[in-house]
Amino acid sequence: MRHSYRSAPVLAVALAAGLLAATPAHTAPNAPAAPLRGQSDVNGDGYGDLVTASEAAVSGVPRAGAIVVNTGSSAGVSAGRTDIVTQGSPGVPGALEENDEFGSALATGDLDGDGYTDIVAGTPDEKVGSDVAGGAVTVLWGSRSGIVGGADLPDPAPTQHDRFGDRLVVGDFDGDGNPELAVGTSGNDVWIFGAIARGGAGERRRLTTAIAPESSDYYRDLAAGDFDADGRDDLVVGGRYDEDGSYGGASLVYDGALGDPTVLPDEAHAAATGDFDADGRDDLIVGSRDENSVTAYAGAAAGLSSSGRRTLTQESRGVPGATEPEDSFGEAVAVGDIDGDGFADAAVGVEFETIGSVPNAGGVVVLRGSADGLTGVGSQAVHQGTAGVPGANEPYDRFGAAVRLTDTNGDARADLAVGAPMEDTSNGALWNLGGSVSGVGTSYATAFSAADVGLSKAPWTYFGRSMPVGGGA
Repeated sequence: MRHSYRSAPVLAVALAAGLLAATPAHTAPNAPAAPLRGQSDVNGDGYGDLVTASEAAVSGVPRAGAIVVNTGSSAGVSAGRTDIVTQGSPGVPGALEENDEFGSALATGDLDGDGYTDIVAGTPDEKVGSDVAGGAVTVLWGSRSGIVGGADLPDPAPTQHDRFGDRLVVGDFDGDGNPELAVGTSGNDVWIFGAIARGGAGERRRLTTAIAPESSDYYRDLAAGDFDADGRDDLVVGGRYDEDGSYGGASLVYDGALGDPTVLPDEAHAAATGDFDADGRDDLIVGSRDENSVTAYAGAAAGLSSSGRRTLTQESRGVPGATEPEDSFGEAVAVGDIDGDGFADAAVGVEFETIGSVPNAGGVVVLRGSADGLTGVGSQAVHQGTAGVPGANEPYDRFGAAVRLTDTNGDARADLAVGAPMEDTSNGALWNLGGSVSGVGTSYATAFSAADVGLSKAPWTYFGRSMPVGGGA
């Protein structure tokens, strides 16, 4: 069934496990608040913007890929404030090619220090010479008028099927106040680019990240945060290990000097950072879809360690739902302060959650920050059957495949953005739900499909498949 998307009315909804919290109407601020840490503000107006990837056909080229930027305002985001960036856009390097999937990995940060958020587009399936998966990384420059051109960061040591740009995160690893960019490949290497300007990167260094010596080990995500509050971001390389049908995992944490890593005993299919206990140090959340769990690590003077580890599932106290074998609880994670209480909260995607009798409709669970760290107490479940959320639960929508927490309306509370790439027969759709003092609400609830924002109306567009995650900028 195709939905007609529009903004939802303001609704008062009972607060209970599995239901959306009651939401008072917001009063639009006279002027936008300063952007929350980690959010994207491409046009520098103080409102957070949403950056979303798709596999859209562009100018008739199948799966060339397009990045959609929905700019914030006092009323949040809408389909009417949309910029689409492709490799056919003016000033953007590259060319439209079939199956490139431009921007399938994303990161954001003000890389050139001009006050506007830049978008880093990783295109691991980019053809480089004769290599059909050599990969490419493009920095798209933010400005008052939106994205204005871009620059490529070439792979410093290309190998066959390198998939350069497979994972990305922005962080200030050396503490000099200027952001750097960590770029992953299909192997165990991560490249750190610094001194990034319109002409490219002035610095680059290689970080070899063997999770374990077996060749079947590989990493799944990158994240950045200052876990020991020393003024330098630390780099998280989230790994996964699969051999003989058994699953295990480990994640590596490199301090700001990028010396020998600390090993954490959890894979990280997804990872993000924020201060859950408001102690001035970043904390880490990693999602393991194979284990249907998320694990939070508390920052400390000595950095992250297993002593500050807490694992939450849908069987944990206060967490809505129930653990089912293929829910993929932890498929995606995002961090932000939804209720404005000073404690960061976490949104957890449950991409294949069955809602009632509807298989793989998908959902999102919101976990709360507190003085004791991340907790299941007071959690919320959000899906298309929740009162005030546009749309309806349908089989295989995969609502929650991507999540993002960004203040899009300038009220200093993070709003929840949710992607469902299989909505409308794989055309895809994006939701944005406003934060409030009582949690995720519906005052600024809106949803729009790929067709609504001007992408291809053809199936397999997968709008909402990914958004920037990981922490940092």
